[in-house]
Amino acid sequence: MQKWIILIIIFLIIILGIFIVSNVSIETEYTPETEFEEVDLRKTIVTLYFQDKTSGELAKETRFVDSKELLKNPYEELVKLLMSGPENENYERIIPENVELIEAKLENETAIVNFNKELEELNLDDIQKSKLYYSIFNTLTELTEVSNVSILSEGKVFYENPNNSQNS
Repeated sequence: MQKWIILIIIFLIIILGIFIVSNVSIETEYTPETEFEEVDLRKTIVTLYFQDKTSGELAKETRFVDSKELLKNPYEELVKLLMSGPENENYERIIPENVELIEAKLENETAIVNFNKELEELNLDDIQKSKLYYSIFNTLTELTEVSNVSILSEGKVFYENPNNSQNS
């Protein structure tokens, strides 16, 4: 008699198992919460240097930028990002608004950044020139191929690395 009860219980478990498996979908489809677009996949991190409003020192700001834009002319794109100003409200731009970029290029591991004449007409003191230089220098030397920076105003030397005493 006990054998029949055990067989009936096993039979009911098998039937119940078949019923559950047939009604439960094994295929589950994953739906991401947010979709990644092609532009998001091309983003890269860059580090820009702005002036901290409270301390007056240079401070890092990292941003995600489209790497496709950087491929065209990374030196020019990074300087333009500096010129557009910081996203952090505790930082301020060092390159004045009326100064325009003429060109930025690389020659022999030196990034040459040429601005319009408004840069020279600002009459910046040595400390202000140094902060402007190191904002650009620190930003551009994040690129492995850049080891030095020369800042020009309408093609004339405005400021060069004080640690590099080269005659121009």
